[in-house]
Amino acid sequence: MPAGLKSLRQYLKVVDIVLEVADARLPSSSRYPGLETILGSRARILVLTRIDLAEPAATTRWLDVFRAGGTPAVAVNARTGEGMRALRQQLAGIAKEKKEKLARKGLRARPLRIMVLGIPNVGKSSLLNRLAGRGAARTGDRPGITRGPQWIRIEGDMELLDTPGVLWSHWHEPGTALWLGAIGCVPEGILPVTDIANLVVEFLLAKAPELLRTRYGITEQEAAGANLLAAIGRRRGYLLPGGIIDQEKTAQALVKDFREGYLGRFTLELP
Repeated sequence: MPAGLKSLRQYLKVVDIVLEVADARLPSSSRYPGLETILGSRARILVLTRIDLAEPAATTRWLDVFRAGGTPAVAVNARTGEGMRALRQQLAGIAKEKKEKLARKGLRARPLRIMVLGIPNVGKSSLLNRLAGRGAARTGDRPGITRGPQWIRIEGDMELLDTPGVLWSHWHEPGTALWLGAIGCVPEGILPVTDIANLVVEFLLAKAPELLRTRYGITEQEAAGANLLAAIGRRRGYLLPGGIIDQEKTAQALVKDFREGYLGRFTLELP
């Protein structure tokens, strides 16, 4: 368990429920392993974000699996608001139960306190801003935007605790790390972008080769070649002095296209 995650234990004492945020493209690998250890019996809702970039049928399968395993789960697009109604309804139901429980004990009602957890850049701040209905938290397309825990009041008598994303100690397992890098959850510069790009190319060649050819204007012969990344760089004109193809610039462009959905919607692991 990462030290940063352990430090959040102090806040668990004062929250009623945890929103665990994960990316719908990697519904399992973008979650904290062993989170149950620190949550204990604390209520939790798993929120899969960026459903506009994942395969709809796969997202439905994942939701069914999580719910069957006893974990309440919803899928949202925090940018457009899709799926947010279901999440708000669940939170309102929990807030009502909490209020009634306090009333039975003769205690005064207080806002429902919600903690938002997730690894870097899975969309926590965008989700929080959508719940708050304003730009309450900084957002960005890179990890590490949230620097420290912050409380934010939202409508419906609720309070949200936004927390910085923390990667776990085994995140650098090669396969997992590269896929997390492909969707932008690993800080830039830690992993070789050409390795990430080659993984993405290999995946797309197997899954949707026509998308690669269409996006970059490459031929079937080039797509079948040994160095597809070089072919893409040549087509895009990413050249260094002497006409050498700039593979790093090519890789960065391809990975950016993949992250932003220009190469299609994909779920990178299935239940």
